[in-house]
Amino acid sequence: MKSKYQVEPRTEHYACMVDLLGRAGKVKEAVDVIKKMPLEADAIIWGALLGACKQHMKLDLAEVAAKKLTELEPNKAGPYVLLSIICIAG
Repeated sequence: MKSKYQVEPRTEHYACMVDLLGRAGKVKEAVDVIKKMPLEADAIIWGALLGACKQHMKLDLAEVAAKKLTELEPNKAGPYVLLSIICIAG
């Protein structure tokens, strides 16, 4: 993207990659994208990962994503709800 179109990847581009990989069931690969990002992951990226963890019942990674989300947005209940759903279903 950068070399061909001279577009510097931004947070929303990485969020799309995490979401796409997560929906495809490649949750560990989505985590690798987050780890290799040159930017700090924001709530949208962690939310995309948490949604993928819910869809594919990945409790270990869901706990990490929920923790990051609660640090970034402490007043939002979404991470707690999703994590509880994963725990109940798992």
